[in-house]
Amino acid sequence: MALLFVVLFALQATACDDFYSDSLPTPDIAQPTPANVQAGNPEVILEAAAREAMATKLGISPEAPRKILFEGETWTERNPGCYPAPESIINTGAYLIPGYRLLMQHEGVFYEYNADQGAGTGALCDSTLQLIPAEPAHDTVVINNSAEPDFDTVYVLRSEEDVTEFNSLHAKIATVAIDEIEWKEEVLVGGWVESSPNPEAVRAYTSEQGSSIFIEVVVSDDLADEATDAPSQTWSLIDITEPDSTYEFIVIEP
Repeated sequence: MALLFVVLFALQATACDDFYSDSLPTPDIAQPTPANVQAGNPEVILEAAAREAMATKLGISPEAPRKILFEGETWTERNPGCYPAPESIINTGAYLIPGYRLLMQHEGVFYEYNADQGAGTGALCDSTLQLIPAEPAHDTVVINNSAEPDFDTVYVLRSEEDVTEFNSLHAKIATVAIDEIEWKEEVLVGGWVESSPNPEAVRAYTSEQGSSIFIEVVVSDDLADEATDAPSQTWSLIDITEPDSTYEFIVIEP
């Protein structure tokens, strides 16, 4: 299902001067030291670093993993990721570290690589995302193709009450059939993706904590020649997960 932050650039690797106001304190902002800044496309640099790290960890060829997702991320004291934050900032309280998150896949498992904006400092996370059952919800949801795309919202329906509310508030998007869902075993997740025609959810992955669910969406092989980045709505049924899980759709190139 998916899914940034805009911050001011600082010139030092150490924390910015403290600021005070009547509101909450402004977090310190850490930037990479010049020695850790690599020139070039950070996506290319970090993908190469992630491949080498996975090759070392798993004993595989660096070319074996598949890149799934590259996106900007901001590491904080509450969301440190596995980026190796500098000692000069991690003990100072609230902080922001602008950076990147990269997801790689190998043999059905997602591996995450985190780094700062300098792209010269990063780490492969110890935790992985594990495969869970998912399937397209063709018989469960009738999609209204004239609906306006809303890429910022992922709908998660966990009960008949959720369906009733969704059908009354979002009739222009889709209609959900209540009797098609085994509520004790499944949740229904839907949203818009930039892919067509008729993308299908084929796999889903959950973090070890059950707090993040990534749903992999693809265009079938017989429609690959017609694939475009036009918006398309997609829904999937997945096994029950933690109540506060965050869902994100990931579009895989056909």
